[in-house]
Amino acid sequence: MGLKDIFVISAGTRKLLVITSSVAVLAILFAVFHYRGVNRSEDPRVAPARQLMARYDKVSGGTDSYDYFCLLDSAAAIYESVPGYEHSWEKGVIFNNRCSGLLVMAIYDSLMNDSLRRSLVDLSMSWCDSSINTYMAWKEEWGSLSEDEVKQKLSSTMHADDPAFTGHNFRTVFGKRVDDVMLAQVEIDRRLSVSYTNKATAYRHLVMQDSAYRYFQEALALWSHNRIAESNLSVLMGGEPVKPGIIESLFPPDRKKRQGKTGMP
Repeated sequence: MGLKDIFVISAGTRKLLVITSSVAVLAILFAVFHYRGVNRSEDPRVAPARQLMARYDKVSGGTDSYDYFCLLDSAAAIYESVPGYEHSWEKGVIFNNRCSGLLVMAIYDSLMNDSLRRSLVDLSMSWCDSSINTYMAWKEEWGSLSEDEVKQKLSSTMHADDPAFTGHNFRTVFGKRVDDVMLAQVEIDRRLSVSYTNKATAYRHLVMQDSAYRYFQEALALWSHNRIAESNLSVLMGGEPVKPGIIESLFPPDRKKRQGKTGMP
């Protein structure tokens, strides 16, 4: 039997390969056009800030996160310069990212002396408080607005004749921002929960257990599926770390659902 005989492909196999290849190509094309459309629908005035924050997310997470704070600084400067974004929840994300970066350095950098470690924890706490205050103020201002009220409020700072929107479909950009705000109304308690978890973690490493307990409880009251807070609280109380079950790992709670009185559905 020669090589030609070994690699004979039946007509059915050829059809299957053609179909599989076509599906793969269509999937790639869909992804390209989908994400191109998403990018085109972003507010061009702050699109660079979102890109900077995405870059930070990719490179941060270790004890060298501080080296990339310049990305967060640049993003914050953009948000502060655009009407309607000066006090947006995005600023709270930046503050909390700074807090997390400093906290990771303080906890995991084994070469750091105790004095510097304490200073970094204190500074992380300050950024954490800034994120909490920003989220709370945004929630007070935007959290209970209807979609029509959100549109009316946004129209005071987003205008179709603004040169910044030249080359963009203003209605699409405006609609995307409305959707972002409506989703943020759902997400704001979860964001607050993360900030309270960071604050509790800082207190825990300052050996201020009562304060740590209080803020872990605050975090879980806002988001019952906050496994980091739940695990840390368990350890704080002398128990074992909490790990999500297999089902929850595979099917995490829908982030677009609101936290109910008895927890996230």
